[in-house]
Amino acid sequence: MPDTATKIDLASWVEGARADPIAYRQRQATEVTLNAIAMSAHLQEELYLKGGILMGLAYASPRQTTDIDLTASFLAEPDVDNQICDLLNDIFPRVTTTLGYPDLLMKVHSIKRQPRGKFETADFPALKLKIAYAIRGSKQETALNEGKSVDVVEVDISFNEPTKNIQILELTGGAEIRAYSLADLIGEKYRAMLQQPIRRRNRRQDVYDLDLLISGRNINEQLRTQILEVLFLKCWSRNINPTIHSLSDPEVQRRAGAEWDSLKLEIGDIPDFAEAFDRVAAFYRSLPWNS
Repeated sequence: MPDTATKIDLASWVEGARADPIAYRQRQATEVTLNAIAMSAHLQEELYLKGGILMGLAYASPRQTTDIDLTASFLAEPDVDNQICDLLNDIFPRVTTTLGYPDLLMKVHSIKRQPRGKFETADFPALKLKIAYAIRGSKQETALNEGKSVDVVEVDISFNEPTKNIQILELTGGAEIRAYSLADLIGEKYRAMLQQPIRRRNRRQDVYDLDLLISGRNINEQLRTQILEVLFLKCWSRNINPTIHSLSDPEVQRRAGAEWDSLKLEIGDIPDFAEAFDRVAAFYRSLPWNS
């Protein structure tokens, strides 16, 4: 883990949505949730940020999201969902006050185990949280108190995910949160691409994200070695044996591009899929496979 933290201007990210009151409030709720994790001694040490929110905050991705994806370093024990719920609910009031949102009320709306009935024995279980938020004195506050809130931040926490390199992000105000390193982020996305045919899922975002992460970035041999180590670690945990030719599988490419054009609705201008995939595949092949 690096000795120094990467500063993240979370406040500016929130302010970027001020023109849209709904999006602005949702970003405030996301800001509070991230700071709640960062300010909770237990959660701050053992939850690692990843996914689209990390892409947007740390790597300036235009594919913005307010959903929060995390990996837990602790085990999926019987009462872990209740423990997380209590930790967050206890700290939310302090965080909203600290951030200057004293009238923003937040509480865990729901928390679900996946897979149901097999959470504690599954290889890769997850928790799906919905965190409700409302302004004090509003109709939304009544809905929040009745457990009927529709204004929520979604949080996914995955378990048993192997991680190799973690970075520290310093949020606006000084609170620190742990996150996937660039090597872990890239390795994770390549693993997800290779797993598409196995899970029978299409993942349009991975080629876009990988193209953004590798383009115009100085990725030296040391980092390439780390990426390959992460790729092997994450693939082997799912019984996938990656090779230098794995991205040549037509089914991997077909699934990666199946819903590519729908990204335009979210982002606007997007690169040509074939060209982006070629760049991503070329970088994959350039990793030190023979070392």
